[in-house]
Amino acid sequence: MGQYLLTTIEDRVGKITFNTPENLNALTPDVMKEFMAVLDEYEENPDVRVVLITGAGRAFSAGGSYDFLKEMFDATPTQIKNTVYKYFAGGVKRLKLFPKPTVAAVNGPAAGAGCEAAIACDFRVVCKEALFSEVWAKLGLICPLGGMFLLPRLVGLAKATDMLMLGTPVPGEEAVEIGLANQLVEKEHLEDAAMKLALKLAEGAPLALSTIKEGLRRGMESTLAAEWEYNVFAQATLISSEDYKEGANAIMEKRSPNFKGQ
Repeated sequence: MGQYLLTTIEDRVGKITFNTPENLNALTPDVMKEFMAVLDEYEENPDVRVVLITGAGRAFSAGGSYDFLKEMFDATPTQIKNTVYKYFAGGVKRLKLFPKPTVAAVNGPAAGAGCEAAIACDFRVVCKEALFSEVWAKLGLICPLGGMFLLPRLVGLAKATDMLMLGTPVPGEEAVEIGLANQLVEKEHLEDAAMKLALKLAEGAPLALSTIKEGLRRGMESTLAAEWEYNVFAQATLISSEDYKEGANAIMEKRSPNFKGQ
């Protein structure tokens, strides 16, 4: 357990809980620095195949704390770029580029940087109390952590424009309807549902899932011709893996595969 986060590893799922419920799990450079360090540890740990992220108390994360917002009044552009966003942008980017599957269990408000962290995950399981809110424009700011790129691809340009320019919040039920979240459950079942999904992912072939993540991300930015070429190369690499042999044998033997990421 760190100063700002609770971390556990169970059944190949590394869990990260934002753990300052007294301020709705508000984020600061120190929180994001710790968050990045945990992701580094989880990437190197072969016992972690999936990362599950949630918040303690009634919020996922309310974004930047009031004290932190006030500190920015006197910050220079260089300080903002090299200190603040080294950790805010660095943390969300680290999460989006994380090579293992990621699941967000959104248990309440996910605002500003908290919203950015949630949409950087591969899957989002939500309850009715979840609330995605891009509040940046209300502060006279833009959404600088990837949301202006990711949201239109998740929910379409019109809805993304509404969320970003008007700050229109999206509750959990609507999030599933528009493709911003994958699953809606009652709040008391949220953690179990998210863990069930994480455990299912943990049973998958690690090399293939990592390659799929990379392929989906590349596909958002590249061309079909380029991705055809890349995918053939990636597939050839996967076919030479032990996981492919295990998967093929498991199908022929009518049993569950035991993938090892090799």
